[in-house]
Amino acid sequence: MSTGTKAAGIQDDYAQQIASDLSENQTAQEQVRSELTRLQEELHQLEDNSRILLKMQEALGVPAEAASSQATHRGAKRAAVPSARSSSPAGKKAASKTAAPAKAPRARKPPVEAAKDTGPSWLELITTVFAGQTEPKSAAEVTESVSTAHPERKVQAAVIRNTLEQAVSRGLLERSKQGRSVYYASAATPVAEADSTTPPQV
Repeated sequence: MSTGTKAAGIQDDYAQQIASDLSENQTAQEQVRSELTRLQEELHQLEDNSRILLKMQEALGVPAEAASSQATHRGAKRAAVPSARSSSPAGKKAASKTAAPAKAPRARKPPVEAAKDTGPSWLELITTVFAGQTEPKSAAEVTESVSTAHPERKVQAAVIRNTLEQAVSRGLLERSKQGRSVYYASAATPVAEADSTTPPQV
């Protein structure tokens, strides 16, 4: 009986170790997928910005090839002209006159910045879900809540899980396990409950 008990204990240890390693592996996969999703979103934003700039360029009636050649010539002139202008006052006046048109492209920045404004971050969306909530939630429940509240956002379970873990590492949320399931709750909630149930010490 003692030999069988020891063998069963060793099997349990191995099973727990394998389960732990598998969990870490899955977490690492989710983090990589989350990073890949972030890079894809950044690429989409850059592509959107490029389309906006091209439309503005077309609205100005400037062909793409002509605009690119003008930008190249302007870059070469800006690199060579300062040394020639620094020697004469007339050159300085000419520099001040030609510097004004260079400010024109700055007017194009607002559409680009508007395109980059994608709304609240994932961390802000998740902390909003837990605002005023006392019951713990699973990652699936949080994903569903964010999807319902923000149908315009493309919500992915891997991104939500990764953000939940970030919130735990920052002390915004607390993680607990019930069997094989993982639940998250606001970090302030357990502390408040503990304070209310603990009698004052005299």
